[in-house]
Amino acid sequence: MKSIWLNLPVKNLETSKRFYKEIGFTLNTNYNRDDGASFLIGEKEVVLMLFPEHTFKEFVRHDVADTNKGSEILLNIGAESREEVDEMAEKVKKAGGVIFAEAAESEGWMYVFGFKDPDGHRWSMLYMDLEKLK
Repeated sequence: MKSIWLNLPVKNLETSKRFYKEIGFTLNTNYNRDDGASFLIGEKEVVLMLFPEHTFKEFVRHDVADTNKGSEILLNIGAESREEVDEMAEKVKKAGGVIFAEAAESEGWMYVFGFKDPDGHRWSMLYMDLEKLK
């Protein structure tokens, strides 16, 4: 397998593009269309595709999940340090995201926080101290 693409439906493409730019995702200039946007995430450059809900519905051929009622997925981003987790939490707050889990230790070896993007998709960023896992 060559790569993985995450496709998310969005209510307002411009709002979502602004949010992801502000939290540090890289706009993928190879994909430039009016009916979607593409971002690259991390060193491995995982592709995040944003589509207006009506376009997304055409792809999946059924209704879009209501993120106010439940979660369809939890997307996780690996961090290099606790400080990177804290920095991302600040970026998310400034960009208008909603923190649903403040940064904290989990299970004695992880440091994690959770946030929602403007469309309610849930993300988390975590630093894993694998030395403490042993």
